[in-house]
Amino acid sequence: MRFLQGYRNAWLMAVALVVLPPGSVQAEVIHKAKSSFSIRFEEVIARDNAAVFKALGQLPEWWSSDHTYSGSAGNLSMELLAGGCFCERWDDSSVEHLRVIFALQDREVRLTGGLGPLQSLPVNGLMQWRITPAESGSILTWEYQVWGAPGTNLEALAAPVEQVLGEQLRGLKEFLNRQ
Repeated sequence: MRFLQGYRNAWLMAVALVVLPPGSVQAEVIHKAKSSFSIRFEEVIARDNAAVFKALGQLPEWWSSDHTYSGSAGNLSMELLAGGCFCERWDDSSVEHLRVIFALQDREVRLTGGLGPLQSLPVNGLMQWRITPAESGSILTWEYQVWGAPGTNLEALAAPVEQVLGEQLRGLKEFLNRQ
């Protein structure tokens, strides 16, 4: 029965990807085609590089529970080291959302994998978080590139994925503002 609950949540997450309204944080869809898309955010954050880097690994604090399989962001974890798993674990279930492939303290994190419904498609994904110093804190550049087999119709998923990632970026900024 718990498996069915996780399955239901996965479908709800897929539906949310399609119907979420755009928020105040906007990205630039820099490329979209039938077999690929690229999204880029660039946000000034009123915290230094070290604080932003540390916060990226504190997923339960800023990732929306609406975009989890279990229904609770408290089940998320990620170690900001190569091989670190952006994972979700609950009851007897688990999912690897992304895998850390590069971590440069206070400057950059790269991850591979497909988020949410993208996992059920023949695709690869590369997510990058780059943090650079700025006068009023730091600039976080968040990019997500997804590519896959011809016929995956990824072009249609670019805008919904942008909306979901924008929601997460807003959550990250709110979390950092509370600290």
